[in-house]
Amino acid sequence: MANQNQAAAKPAREPHFLLGKYFVDADVVVEPEEPAKIVVAGMTEARIKKEYPEGYFKKAGAVVRSNFSLLLRGALWFAPAALVFMLVFLVAAPFFENYVMGSGYNFMQNVGIGLHPGGDNIALSVATLYWDVYQPFLMMLAGAGIIALPFIAGLFYCAKRAYYQDFYKRTTRTFFMGFAKYWWKYLLVGTVGILIALAMGTALIHQLTCEQLGTANAGTMAAVVLSFIFGAPLLTVPMVMMCLFATYGMSLKDTFKDAIVLIVNNPFTTVICGVLSAAPLLLLMINNIFAIIICVAMLLVGFIYWAQCWTAFADRGMTKCKALKAYTDKKKLLALRDRKGGGTGAPKNAVRNESAHEGQARQNGSGKKKNNAKQQPKPYVNPKKKKKKK
Repeated sequence: MANQNQAAAKPAREPHFLLGKYFVDADVVVEPEEPAKIVVAGMTEARIKKEYPEGYFKKAGAVVRSNFSLLLRGALWFAPAALVFMLVFLVAAPFFENYVMGSGYNFMQNVGIGLHPGGDNIALSVATLYWDVYQPFLMMLAGAGIIALPFIAGLFYCAKRAYYQDFYKRTTRTFFMGFAKYWWKYLLVGTVGILIALAMGTALIHQLTCEQLGTANAGTMAAVVLSFIFGAPLLTVPMVMMCLFATYGMSLKDTFKDAIVLIVNNPFTTVICGVLSAAPLLLLMINNIFAIIICVAMLLVGFIYWAQCWTAFADRGMTKCKALKAYTDKKKLLALRDRKGGGTGAPKNAVRNESAHEGQARQNGSGKKKNNAKQQPKPYVNPKKKKKKK
Protein backbone atom coordinates (compact mmCIF):
# COMPACT_ATOMS: atom_id res chain seq x y z
CA MET A 1 0.00 0.00 0.00
CA ALA A 2 2.84 2.36 0.83
CA ASN A 3 4.43 1.75 -2.56
CA GLN A 4 1.10 2.40 -4.28
CA ASN A 5 0.65 5.67 -2.39
CA GLN A 6 4.17 6.78 -3.30
CA ALA A 7 3.57 5.94 -6.96
CA ALA A 8 0.28 7.83 -6.87
CA ALA A 9 1.90 10.82 -5.21
CA LYS A 10 4.74 10.95 -7.74
CA PRO A 11 4.03 13.74 -10.24
CA ALA A 12 3.71 12.87 -13.91
CA ARG A 13 6.70 13.58 -16.07
CA GLU A 14 6.29 16.77 -18.06
CA PRO A 15 6.59 16.19 -21.81
CA HIS A 16 9.35 17.99 -23.69
CA PHE A 17 9.09 18.89 -27.36
CA LEU A 18 12.64 18.57 -28.68
CA LEU A 19 13.49 20.91 -31.60
CA GLY A 20 9.88 22.09 -31.51
CA LYS A 21 10.70 25.44 -33.11
CA TYR A 22 11.61 23.63 -36.34
CA PHE A 23 8.38 21.64 -36.54
CA VAL A 24 6.03 22.46 -39.42
CA ASP A 25 2.42 21.54 -38.70
CA ALA A 26 0.94 19.98 -41.84
CA ASP A 27 -2.26 18.11 -42.62
CA VAL A 28 -2.80 14.94 -44.59
CA VAL A 29 -3.23 15.71 -48.28
CA VAL A 30 -6.80 15.19 -49.46
CA GLU A 31 -6.65 13.17 -52.67
CA PRO A 32 -9.06 13.55 -55.60
CA GLU A 33 -11.94 11.18 -55.15
CA GLU A 34 -12.24 8.44 -57.72
CA PRO A 35 -15.59 8.49 -59.57
CA ALA A 36 -18.01 5.99 -58.06
CA LYS A 37 -19.09 3.03 -60.16
CA ILE A 38 -22.72 3.23 -61.34
CA VAL A 39 -24.47 0.00 -60.34
CA VAL A 40 -27.94 0.74 -61.67
CA ALA A 41 -29.42 3.77 -63.32
CA GLY A 42 -29.05 6.70 -60.98
CA MET A 43 -27.40 4.68 -58.20
CA THR A 44 -23.69 4.37 -57.43
CA GLU A 45 -21.63 1.82 -55.59
CA ALA A 46 -21.68 2.13 -51.79
CA ARG A 47 -18.39 3.05 -50.08
CA ILE A 48 -18.29 1.69 -46.55
CA LYS A 49 -15.72 2.95 -44.06
CA LYS A 50 -13.92 0.03 -42.44
CA GLU A 51 -13.30 -0.30 -38.72
CA TYR A 52 -9.62 -0.78 -37.82
CA PRO A 53 -8.10 -1.51 -34.39
CA GLU A 54 -6.50 1.11 -32.18
CA GLY A 55 -2.75 1.52 -32.50
CA TYR A 56 -0.89 2.73 -35.55
CA PHE A 57 1.02 -0.44 -36.43
CA LYS A 58 -1.94 -2.67 -35.58
CA LYS A 59 -3.94 -0.58 -37.99
CA ALA A 60 -1.22 -1.01 -40.65
CA GLY A 61 -1.46 -4.80 -40.34
CA ALA A 62 -5.26 -4.67 -40.49
CA VAL A 63 -5.12 -2.48 -43.60
CA VAL A 64 -2.85 -5.01 -45.33
CA ARG A 65 -5.16 -7.90 -44.45
CA SER A 66 -8.30 -6.03 -45.43
CA ASN A 67 -6.98 -4.62 -48.74
CA PHE A 68 -4.44 -7.29 -49.68
CA SER A 69 -5.59 -7.90 -53.26
CA LEU A 70 -5.90 -4.16 -53.94
CA LEU A 71 -2.45 -3.38 -52.56
CA LEU A 72 -0.89 -6.38 -54.30
CA ARG A 73 -2.14 -5.19 -57.71
CA GLY A 74 -0.52 -1.82 -57.07
CA ALA A 75 2.71 -3.43 -55.85
CA LEU A 76 2.98 -5.45 -59.08
CA TRP A 77 4.04 -2.24 -60.82
CA PHE A 78 6.85 -1.93 -58.29
CA ALA A 79 7.94 -5.55 -58.85
CA PRO A 80 9.97 -4.96 -62.07
CA ALA A 81 12.10 -2.31 -60.37
CA ALA A 82 12.60 -4.58 -57.35
CA LEU A 83 13.48 -7.50 -59.64
CA VAL A 84 16.44 -5.54 -61.02
CA PHE A 85 17.89 -5.40 -57.51
CA MET A 86 17.15 -9.08 -56.88
CA LEU A 87 18.65 -10.24 -60.17
CA VAL A 88 21.83 -8.34 -59.42
CA PHE A 89 22.02 -10.06 -56.06
CA LEU A 90 21.08 -13.59 -57.19
CA VAL A 91 22.41 -13.81 -60.76
CA ALA A 92 24.97 -11.12 -61.49
CA ALA A 93 26.94 -11.58 -58.26
CA PRO A 94 27.85 -15.29 -58.78
CA PHE A 95 28.85 -14.71 -62.42
CA PHE A 96 30.99 -11.74 -61.47
CA GLU A 97 32.70 -13.70 -58.68
CA ASN A 98 33.46 -16.59 -61.03
CA TYR A 99 34.80 -14.15 -63.60
CA VAL A 100 37.23 -12.56 -61.13
CA MET A 101 38.14 -15.49 -58.91
CA GLY A 102 37.34 -18.62 -60.87
CA SER A 103 40.49 -19.09 -62.97
CA GLY A 104 43.37 -17.65 -60.93
CA TYR A 105 43.10 -18.91 -57.33
CA ASN A 106 43.15 -22.49 -56.05
CA PHE A 107 43.78 -21.78 -52.34
CA MET A 108 45.92 -24.96 -52.02
CA GLN A 109 49.15 -23.36 -50.74
CA ASN A 110 51.52 -25.96 -52.36
CA VAL A 111 49.29 -28.90 -51.36
CA GLY A 112 49.22 -31.67 -54.01
CA ILE A 113 51.31 -32.40 -57.10
CA GLY A 114 50.92 -30.84 -60.50
CA LEU A 115 48.60 -28.06 -59.34
CA HIS A 116 49.12 -24.36 -59.82
CA PRO A 117 52.88 -23.87 -59.27
CA GLY A 118 53.65 -22.44 -55.90
CA GLY A 119 50.00 -22.22 -54.84
CA ASP A 120 48.28 -19.00 -53.95
CA ASN A 121 48.52 -16.82 -50.92
CA ILE A 122 45.20 -17.25 -49.10
CA ALA A 123 45.32 -13.82 -47.49
CA LEU A 124 45.93 -12.17 -50.86
CA SER A 125 43.12 -14.21 -52.41
CA VAL A 126 40.62 -13.22 -49.71
CA ALA A 127 41.71 -9.58 -50.01
CA THR A 128 41.08 -9.79 -53.76
CA LEU A 129 37.67 -11.32 -53.08
CA TYR A 130 36.77 -8.45 -50.79
CA TRP A 131 38.02 -5.52 -52.87
CA ASP A 132 37.70 -6.78 -56.46
CA VAL A 133 34.41 -8.68 -56.03
CA TYR A 134 32.42 -7.47 -53.06
CA GLN A 135 33.13 -3.78 -53.52
CA PRO A 136 32.01 -3.65 -57.21
CA PHE A 137 29.07 -5.87 -56.26
CA LEU A 138 28.05 -3.36 -53.58
CA MET A 139 28.16 -0.58 -56.17
CA MET A 140 26.00 -2.62 -58.53
CA LEU A 141 23.41 -3.07 -55.76
CA ALA A 142 23.48 0.69 -55.15
CA GLY A 143 22.81 1.36 -58.83
CA ALA A 144 19.91 -1.11 -58.86
CA GLY A 145 18.48 0.54 -55.75
CA ILE A 146 18.61 3.97 -57.40
CA ILE A 147 16.66 2.57 -60.37
CA ALA A 148 13.93 1.36 -57.99
CA LEU A 149 13.62 4.62 -56.06
CA PRO A 150 11.11 6.48 -58.29
CA PHE A 151 8.75 3.49 -58.19
CA ILE A 152 8.68 3.62 -54.37
CA ALA A 153 6.66 6.83 -54.79
CA GLY A 154 3.78 4.89 -56.35
CA LEU A 155 4.04 2.14 -53.72
CA PHE A 156 3.84 4.61 -50.81
CA TYR A 157 1.05 6.56 -52.50
CA CYS A 158 -1.13 3.44 -52.77
CA ALA A 159 -0.28 2.52 -49.17
CA LYS A 160 -1.22 5.98 -47.94
CA ARG A 161 -4.58 6.00 -49.69
CA ALA A 162 -5.45 2.57 -48.28
CA TYR A 163 -4.35 3.60 -44.78
CA TYR A 164 -6.55 6.72 -44.74
CA GLN A 165 -9.37 5.00 -46.65
CA ASP A 166 -9.19 7.23 -49.71
CA PHE A 167 -11.25 4.93 -51.87
CA TYR A 168 -9.75 3.72 -55.14
CA LYS A 169 -10.02 0.66 -57.37
CA ARG A 170 -8.01 1.72 -60.40
CA THR A 171 -4.65 0.53 -59.10
CA THR A 172 -2.64 1.31 -62.24
CA ARG A 173 -3.95 4.86 -62.44
CA THR A 174 -3.43 5.40 -58.69
CA PHE A 175 0.10 3.98 -58.70
CA PHE A 176 1.28 6.19 -61.54
CA MET A 177 -0.51 9.19 -60.08
CA GLY A 178 1.79 8.89 -57.06
CA PHE A 179 4.73 8.20 -59.36
CA ALA A 180 4.07 11.41 -61.31
CA LYS A 181 3.67 13.53 -58.17
CA TYR A 182 6.64 12.42 -56.08
CA TRP A 183 9.13 10.46 -58.19
CA TRP A 184 11.79 13.19 -58.18
CA LYS A 185 11.62 13.62 -54.41
CA TYR A 186 12.09 9.90 -53.81
CA LEU A 187 14.91 9.76 -56.34
CA LEU A 188 16.76 12.71 -54.80
CA VAL A 189 16.39 11.80 -51.13
CA GLY A 190 16.74 8.06 -51.68
CA THR A 191 19.97 8.52 -53.64
CA VAL A 192 21.45 10.38 -50.69
CA GLY A 193 20.51 7.50 -48.41
CA ILE A 194 21.99 4.89 -50.77
CA LEU A 195 25.24 6.84 -51.04
CA ILE A 196 25.49 6.96 -47.24
CA ALA A 197 24.97 3.19 -47.05
CA LEU A 198 27.53 2.70 -49.85
CA ALA A 199 30.10 4.75 -47.92
CA MET A 200 29.51 2.65 -44.81
CA GLY A 201 29.88 -0.60 -46.76
CA THR A 202 33.00 0.62 -48.57
CA ALA A 203 34.68 1.56 -45.28
CA LEU A 204 33.92 -1.89 -43.87
CA ILE A 205 35.17 -3.76 -46.95
CA HIS A 206 38.35 -1.64 -47.01
CA GLN A 207 39.01 -2.53 -43.36
CA LEU A 208 38.55 -6.25 -44.05
CA THR A 209 40.86 -6.03 -47.06
CA CYS A 210 43.56 -4.27 -45.04
CA GLU A 211 43.30 -6.89 -42.31
CA GLN A 212 44.00 -9.64 -44.84
CA LEU A 213 46.97 -7.75 -46.28
CA GLY A 214 48.31 -6.75 -42.87
CA THR A 215 48.01 -3.03 -43.57
CA ALA A 216 45.14 -2.26 -41.19
CA ASN A 217 45.80 0.53 -38.72
CA ALA A 218 43.98 2.93 -36.44
CA GLY A 219 43.04 5.16 -39.39
CA THR A 220 41.19 2.42 -41.29
CA MET A 221 39.38 1.32 -38.12
CA ALA A 222 38.46 4.91 -37.28
CA ALA A 223 36.99 5.31 -40.77
CA VAL A 224 34.69 2.32 -40.15
CA VAL A 225 33.65 3.45 -36.68
CA LEU A 226 32.98 7.04 -37.70
CA SER A 227 31.11 6.02 -40.85
CA PHE A 228 28.72 3.90 -38.78
CA ILE A 229 28.40 6.41 -35.93
CA PHE A 230 27.39 9.21 -38.29
CA GLY A 231 26.00 7.14 -41.16
CA ALA A 232 23.47 5.01 -39.25
CA PRO A 233 21.54 7.99 -37.78
CA LEU A 234 21.73 9.85 -41.10
CA LEU A 235 20.17 6.86 -42.88
CA THR A 236 16.97 7.35 -40.90
CA VAL A 237 16.45 10.88 -42.26
CA PRO A 238 15.86 9.90 -45.93
CA MET A 239 13.61 7.04 -44.87
CA VAL A 240 11.41 9.24 -42.67
CA MET A 241 11.28 11.88 -45.38
CA MET A 242 10.06 9.30 -47.90
CA CYS A 243 7.23 8.22 -45.61
CA LEU A 244 6.17 11.88 -45.23
CA PHE A 245 6.25 12.79 -48.92
CA ALA A 246 3.15 10.87 -50.00
CA THR A 247 1.08 11.76 -46.92
CA TYR A 248 1.67 15.39 -45.98
CA GLY A 249 1.74 18.36 -48.32
CA MET A 250 5.04 20.04 -47.51
CA SER A 251 8.00 21.40 -49.39
CA LEU A 252 11.29 19.51 -49.48
CA LYS A 253 12.80 21.86 -46.87
CA ASP A 254 9.87 21.53 -44.47
CA THR A 255 9.84 17.75 -44.90
CA PHE A 256 13.53 17.63 -43.97
CA LYS A 257 12.89 19.66 -40.81
CA ASP A 258 9.90 17.56 -39.80
CA ALA A 259 11.84 14.34 -40.40
CA ILE A 260 14.54 15.41 -37.94
CA VAL A 261 11.93 16.49 -35.37
CA LEU A 262 10.09 13.16 -35.70
CA ILE A 263 13.32 11.16 -35.28
CA VAL A 264 14.42 13.12 -32.21
CA ASN A 265 11.02 12.78 -30.51
CA ASN A 266 10.49 9.12 -31.54
CA PRO A 267 13.97 7.57 -31.30
CA PHE A 268 13.02 4.04 -30.27
CA THR A 269 10.26 3.65 -32.85
CA THR A 270 12.61 4.97 -35.54
CA VAL A 271 15.32 2.47 -34.61
CA ILE A 272 12.87 -0.45 -34.53
CA CYS A 273 11.39 0.42 -37.94
CA GLY A 274 14.86 0.94 -39.42
CA VAL A 275 16.20 -2.39 -38.13
CA LEU A 276 13.13 -4.30 -39.36
CA SER A 277 13.45 -2.64 -42.77
CA ALA A 278 17.12 -3.59 -43.07
CA ALA A 279 16.62 -7.16 -41.80
CA PRO A 280 15.50 -8.64 -45.18
CA LEU A 281 18.64 -7.25 -46.87
CA LEU A 282 20.82 -8.92 -44.25
CA LEU A 283 18.91 -12.21 -44.53
CA LEU A 284 19.67 -12.31 -48.26
CA MET A 285 23.33 -13.02 -47.42
CA ILE A 286 22.68 -16.39 -45.74
CA ASN A 287 22.55 -18.51 -48.92
CA ASN A 288 20.99 -18.46 -52.37
CA ILE A 289 18.03 -20.72 -51.53
CA PHE A 290 17.09 -18.63 -48.51
CA ALA A 291 17.60 -15.48 -50.59
CA ILE A 292 15.10 -16.73 -53.18
CA ILE A 293 12.51 -17.39 -50.45
CA ILE A 294 13.04 -13.90 -49.03
CA CYS A 295 12.70 -12.31 -52.48
CA VAL A 296 9.40 -14.11 -53.20
CA ALA A 297 8.03 -13.18 -49.76
CA MET A 298 8.99 -9.53 -50.28
CA LEU A 299 7.32 -9.41 -53.67
CA LEU A 300 4.09 -10.95 -52.36
CA VAL A 301 3.63 -9.19 -49.03
CA GLY A 302 6.89 -7.69 -47.77
CA PHE A 303 6.93 -4.46 -49.77
CA ILE A 304 3.23 -3.86 -49.07
CA TYR A 305 3.64 -4.27 -45.32
CA TRP A 306 6.87 -2.24 -45.35
CA ALA A 307 5.12 0.74 -46.96
CA GLN A 308 2.17 0.46 -44.56
CA CYS A 309 4.42 0.37 -41.49
CA TRP A 310 6.29 3.51 -42.53
CA THR A 311 2.97 5.23 -43.31
CA ALA A 312 1.82 4.30 -39.79
CA PHE A 313 5.09 5.65 -38.40
CA ALA A 314 4.48 8.98 -40.14
CA ASP A 315 0.95 9.13 -38.72
CA ARG A 316 2.17 8.29 -35.21
CA GLY A 317 5.07 10.73 -35.32
CA MET A 318 3.08 13.66 -36.66
CA THR A 319 0.22 13.05 -34.21
CA LYS A 320 2.62 13.03 -31.29
CA CYS A 321 4.47 16.14 -32.47
CA LYS A 322 1.20 18.00 -33.02
CA ALA A 323 0.09 17.14 -29.48
CA LEU A 324 3.44 18.28 -28.07
CA LYS A 325 3.23 21.51 -30.07
CA ALA A 326 -0.28 22.22 -28.77
CA TYR A 327 0.87 21.57 -25.19
CA THR A 328 3.95 23.77 -25.60
CA ASP A 329 1.98 26.62 -27.19
CA LYS A 330 -0.61 26.52 -24.42
CA LYS A 331 2.11 26.53 -21.78
CA LYS A 332 3.78 29.55 -23.38
CA LEU A 333 0.44 31.37 -23.62
CA LEU A 334 -0.31 30.78 -19.93
CA ALA A 335 3.19 31.91 -18.95
CA LEU A 336 2.79 35.09 -21.00
CA ARG A 337 -0.60 35.75 -19.44
CA ASP A 338 0.85 35.28 -15.94
CA ARG A 339 3.66 37.71 -16.67
CA LYS A 340 1.23 40.36 -17.85
CA GLY A 341 -1.12 39.85 -14.92
CA GLY A 342 1.45 39.38 -12.14
CA GLY A 343 3.37 42.66 -12.65
CA THR A 344 6.81 41.16 -13.14
CA GLY A 345 6.57 41.46 -16.85
CA ALA A 346 4.22 44.46 -17.01
CA PRO A 347 5.42 47.78 -18.41
CA LYS A 348 6.88 50.29 -15.96
CA ASN A 349 4.38 53.02 -16.91
CA ALA A 350 1.51 50.69 -16.09
CA VAL A 351 3.03 49.95 -12.69
CA ARG A 352 3.49 53.69 -12.02
CA ASN A 353 -0.07 54.46 -13.05
CA GLU A 354 -1.36 51.73 -10.79
CA SER A 355 0.68 53.06 -7.82
CA ALA A 356 -0.57 56.64 -8.50
CA HIS A 357 -4.18 55.44 -8.55
CA GLU A 358 -3.64 53.53 -5.31
CA GLY A 359 -2.11 56.65 -3.61
CA GLN A 360 -4.98 58.84 -4.76
CA ALA A 361 -7.46 56.30 -3.50
CA ARG A 362 -5.77 56.28 -0.11
CA GLN A 363 -5.89 60.08 0.07
CA ASN A 364 -9.54 60.10 -0.83
CA GLY A 365 -10.19 57.52 1.82
CA SER A 366 -8.36 59.50 4.54
CA GLY A 367 -10.23 62.72 3.57
CA LYS A 368 -13.52 60.96 3.95
CA LYS A 369 -12.51 59.78 7.39
CA LYS A 370 -11.63 63.35 8.47
CA ASN A 371 -14.94 64.74 7.22
CA ASN A 372 -16.77 61.97 8.97
CA ALA A 373 -14.90 62.83 12.17
CA LYS A 374 -15.87 66.53 11.92
CA GLN A 375 -19.54 65.91 11.13
CA GLN A 376 -20.40 63.44 13.89
CA PRO A 377 -24.14 62.80 14.27
CA LYS A 378 -25.88 64.30 17.38
CA PRO A 379 -27.17 61.88 19.96
CA TYR A 380 -30.88 61.12 19.81
CA VAL A 381 -33.00 62.58 22.64
CA ASN A 382 -36.45 61.27 23.36
CA PRO A 383 -38.84 64.27 23.67
CA LYS A 384 -41.13 62.48 26.18
CA LYS A 385 -38.29 62.15 28.66
CA LYS A 386 -37.67 65.91 28.45
CA LYS A 387 -41.29 66.63 29.27
CA LYS A 388 -41.16 64.40 32.33
CA LYS A 389 -38.12 66.27 33.63
CA LYS A 390 -39.99 69.51 33.36
